[in-house]
Amino acid sequence: MSPTILQINFHYDMSRADYEALTLPLAGPLAETAGLAWKVWLMNDANQEAGGIYLFDCTDAAHEFAFAAANMLLAFADVSIKRSDVLEAHSRITRGLPSYPCTFDGLAAAAQAVVPAIGPVEAQRPLTTDPATLVIDVRDAAEIATTGTLPGALNISYGALTYQADHQAPQTWRAPLLADHDRPIITTCILGPLGALGGKLLHDMGFTNVRILAGDEQAWIDAGLPVTANAVNEWGNE
Repeated sequence: MSPTILQINFHYDMSRADYEALTLPLAGPLAETAGLAWKVWLMNDANQEAGGIYLFDCTDAAHEFAFAAANMLLAFADVSIKRSDVLEAHSRITRGLPSYPCTFDGLAAAAQAVVPAIGPVEAQRPLTTDPATLVIDVRDAAEIATTGTLPGALNISYGALTYQADHQAPQTWRAPLLADHDRPIITTCILGPLGALGGKLLHDMGFTNVRILAGDEQAWIDAGLPVTANAVNEWGNE
């Protein structure tokens, strides 16, 4: 299902008080409309224009309501009904969609909307020419031992990253390789979502030059690029 916005506007020829008295009893039944998440009622009294913005759970529900609304509004002038798709990841970040329980995929999508990605071939260039560029594989060490990782990648599991990248944490908790908030960093995992979450975590903690490896290690392998069985640990040692 794809969330859909309807914006409906029209002109009325009565006083604002009469319009509000006429429409207020409709609010309750309207709230029960199938597929309607919310409606914001609009009023521009100076132009005698009213209407609303509606968020529907899916396009079919919006389409069905738009057809019914066109018939209900025959008594009003200059009726305009516009339908728009919703950019979900962007809208959730700006609180434009209802708060549903967080999901792994949803959190990853929100992270990917904020943190830029870099492709495997593009990522290989700074890794071979810029010693400051750091790759962080955010998986557990046991999983890396099974699949391998990018050559030179630093292994900090996502859970450990929450405090090892925190510059306000006790010194003994912090990873020395994360001392510079401006250091170029690329986050990865094996398939994508966890690497995206790691990138978003660093972004939120004030790191300014973070990118997510697009397609993650699997895309790196598919591009014919090398992997190694051993990662560097969080303190910069093999």
